[in-house]
Amino acid sequence: MNFRNLRYFLAAAEEKNITRAAQKLYISQQSLSGHIAKLEEELGVSLFERGPQLKLSFAGERLRLLAERICSLEQELLRETQEISDSRRGRLRLGLSYTCGRVLLPYVLPEFCAVHPLVEVSLTEGNHRQINEWLARGEVDVVLDYSPLDVVGAEVFPLLRERLFLVCPKALTDAALGPEAAQAWRGGTAAFDLHAFREQPFILLKGGNRIRAMFDAYTEKTGFLPAIRLETENIETAFALAEQGMGLTVYPELFLSTLHRGALSGDAPLDLFPFPGEETEGALALAFMERDYRSPAVLDFIALCKQKSGLWQLGMT
Repeated sequence: MNFRNLRYFLAAAEEKNITRAAQKLYISQQSLSGHIAKLEEELGVSLFERGPQLKLSFAGERLRLLAERICSLEQELLRETQEISDSRRGRLRLGLSYTCGRVLLPYVLPEFCAVHPLVEVSLTEGNHRQINEWLARGEVDVVLDYSPLDVVGAEVFPLLRERLFLVCPKALTDAALGPEAAQAWRGGTAAFDLHAFREQPFILLKGGNRIRAMFDAYTEKTGFLPAIRLETENIETAFALAEQGMGLTVYPELFLSTLHRGALSGDAPLDLFPFPGEETEGALALAFMERDYRSPAVLDFIALCKQKSGLWQLGMT
């Protein structure tokens, strides 16, 4: 049995179609069928139930689970031997949310690259659900994202905690509350009540994003139904549109303190009201899989992030 036959079998199992799997592997359909036939002959079982749609047999299902583990171990072996043969070279695959990189990486990546100039660094950005999936499948070495990171076998190191803010154009604050009540909110003497903005438009992140999930948990608890005007994948788009008066949005404290200091100082035409309660407190974290081999470069990056976590926290004060 060889690794190539196993990888080809896994491709066919994933696609459930020989033609598509062969195209994905850049080989002919006849060649792929031959590799699978050799594997079946070697094992003495049929791996697929052939019909209108390719379907795994019971033996095929069992082999798929084991083959995934075997191929994962093969990749670990290749990475580890590469590091042994040339410790200066390596690869760091980072998974992070769309805007975490903009805020967090400038504190750590330049220093890391200065120490490891020959390490290949790749960034893969996505939403919270995607990042969890990449980490679980071993497609990234380290992730920077909001916790909880719901991945079995992941080691999670909290970097900092932050609050979620309601970002409201001042004109909409006045329209919703009236001038006197608006001043009480701005002065922090009025209790936070999101229902005061029930008739105002909201610009929110699409589902799958952790910040949206935090906001949804809060609205479900309080019974508030936002009037959603627009949804976007990009939190900076939501903030920019709020800045232009199109509606209210929600925004994390770390990004305010690093990207929009003018808004915190009152120079922008926006009101910023911190949400109360644990539902709207987020924890940014670093995570990696405990079972995976970690190269010296990956270990150095993890150590540097832990060292810099205090600086990120100071950036919020």
